[in-house]
Amino acid sequence: MAVMGMAAVAAWVPCRSWGWAAVSFGPHRGLSAFLARMPQRAPRWLPACRQKASFSLLNRPDLPNLAYKRLKGKSPGIIFIPGYLSNMNGTKALAIEEFCKSLGHAYIRFDYSGIGNSDGNLEESTVGKWRKDVLSIIDDLAEGPQILVGSSLGGWLMLHAAVARPEKVMALIGVATAADGLVTQFNHLSVEDSGKKTYIFLYSA
Repeated sequence: MAVMGMAAVAAWVPCRSWGWAAVSFGPHRGLSAFLARMPQRAPRWLPACRQKASFSLLNRPDLPNLAYKRLKGKSPGIIFIPGYLSNMNGTKALAIEEFCKSLGHAYIRFDYSGIGNSDGNLEESTVGKWRKDVLSIIDDLAEGPQILVGSSLGGWLMLHAAVARPEKVMALIGVATAADGLVTQFNHLSVEDSGKKTYIFLYSA
């Protein structure tokens, strides 16, 4: 089990220069034509630059440390799994936290490695690595049975987590779940592209 480190942090979050990024998935690579057609705009949460943040860190010896916020409460707990390029300070993550507070349930929201305040490099992130992030949150932070709430790409990761940890996941809630987004984009590749590197690009809902 990874060693948990609690670090309360209050700092200015530096602005980052963002274009659209892609997450590599599986042994195949590519989809450059698809990416070229996507509009160039920054994720909606980027205006939060220079925003004060308070969070804790889950220390993982061989993996990037993950930033998270945890609300203590009754079981079952709820874990929010964000969409592509979304972080734990998004509107859905915060709205669900307020809902959990009103009911007294435990709640965890977090940033994937390479996103927000977590360690890691976004350009090196993959769906497989983010799956490990979700499992680390379930294994090392969550207590008792959990309800997973997956948004967009988080819906795909939510399903993987439920298969990997059936004893801890008691229910799933999808919000604009992109459970088939990866498969759909791969199936749209030409024969020539399907043997190359495949990049899966998903909008956060």
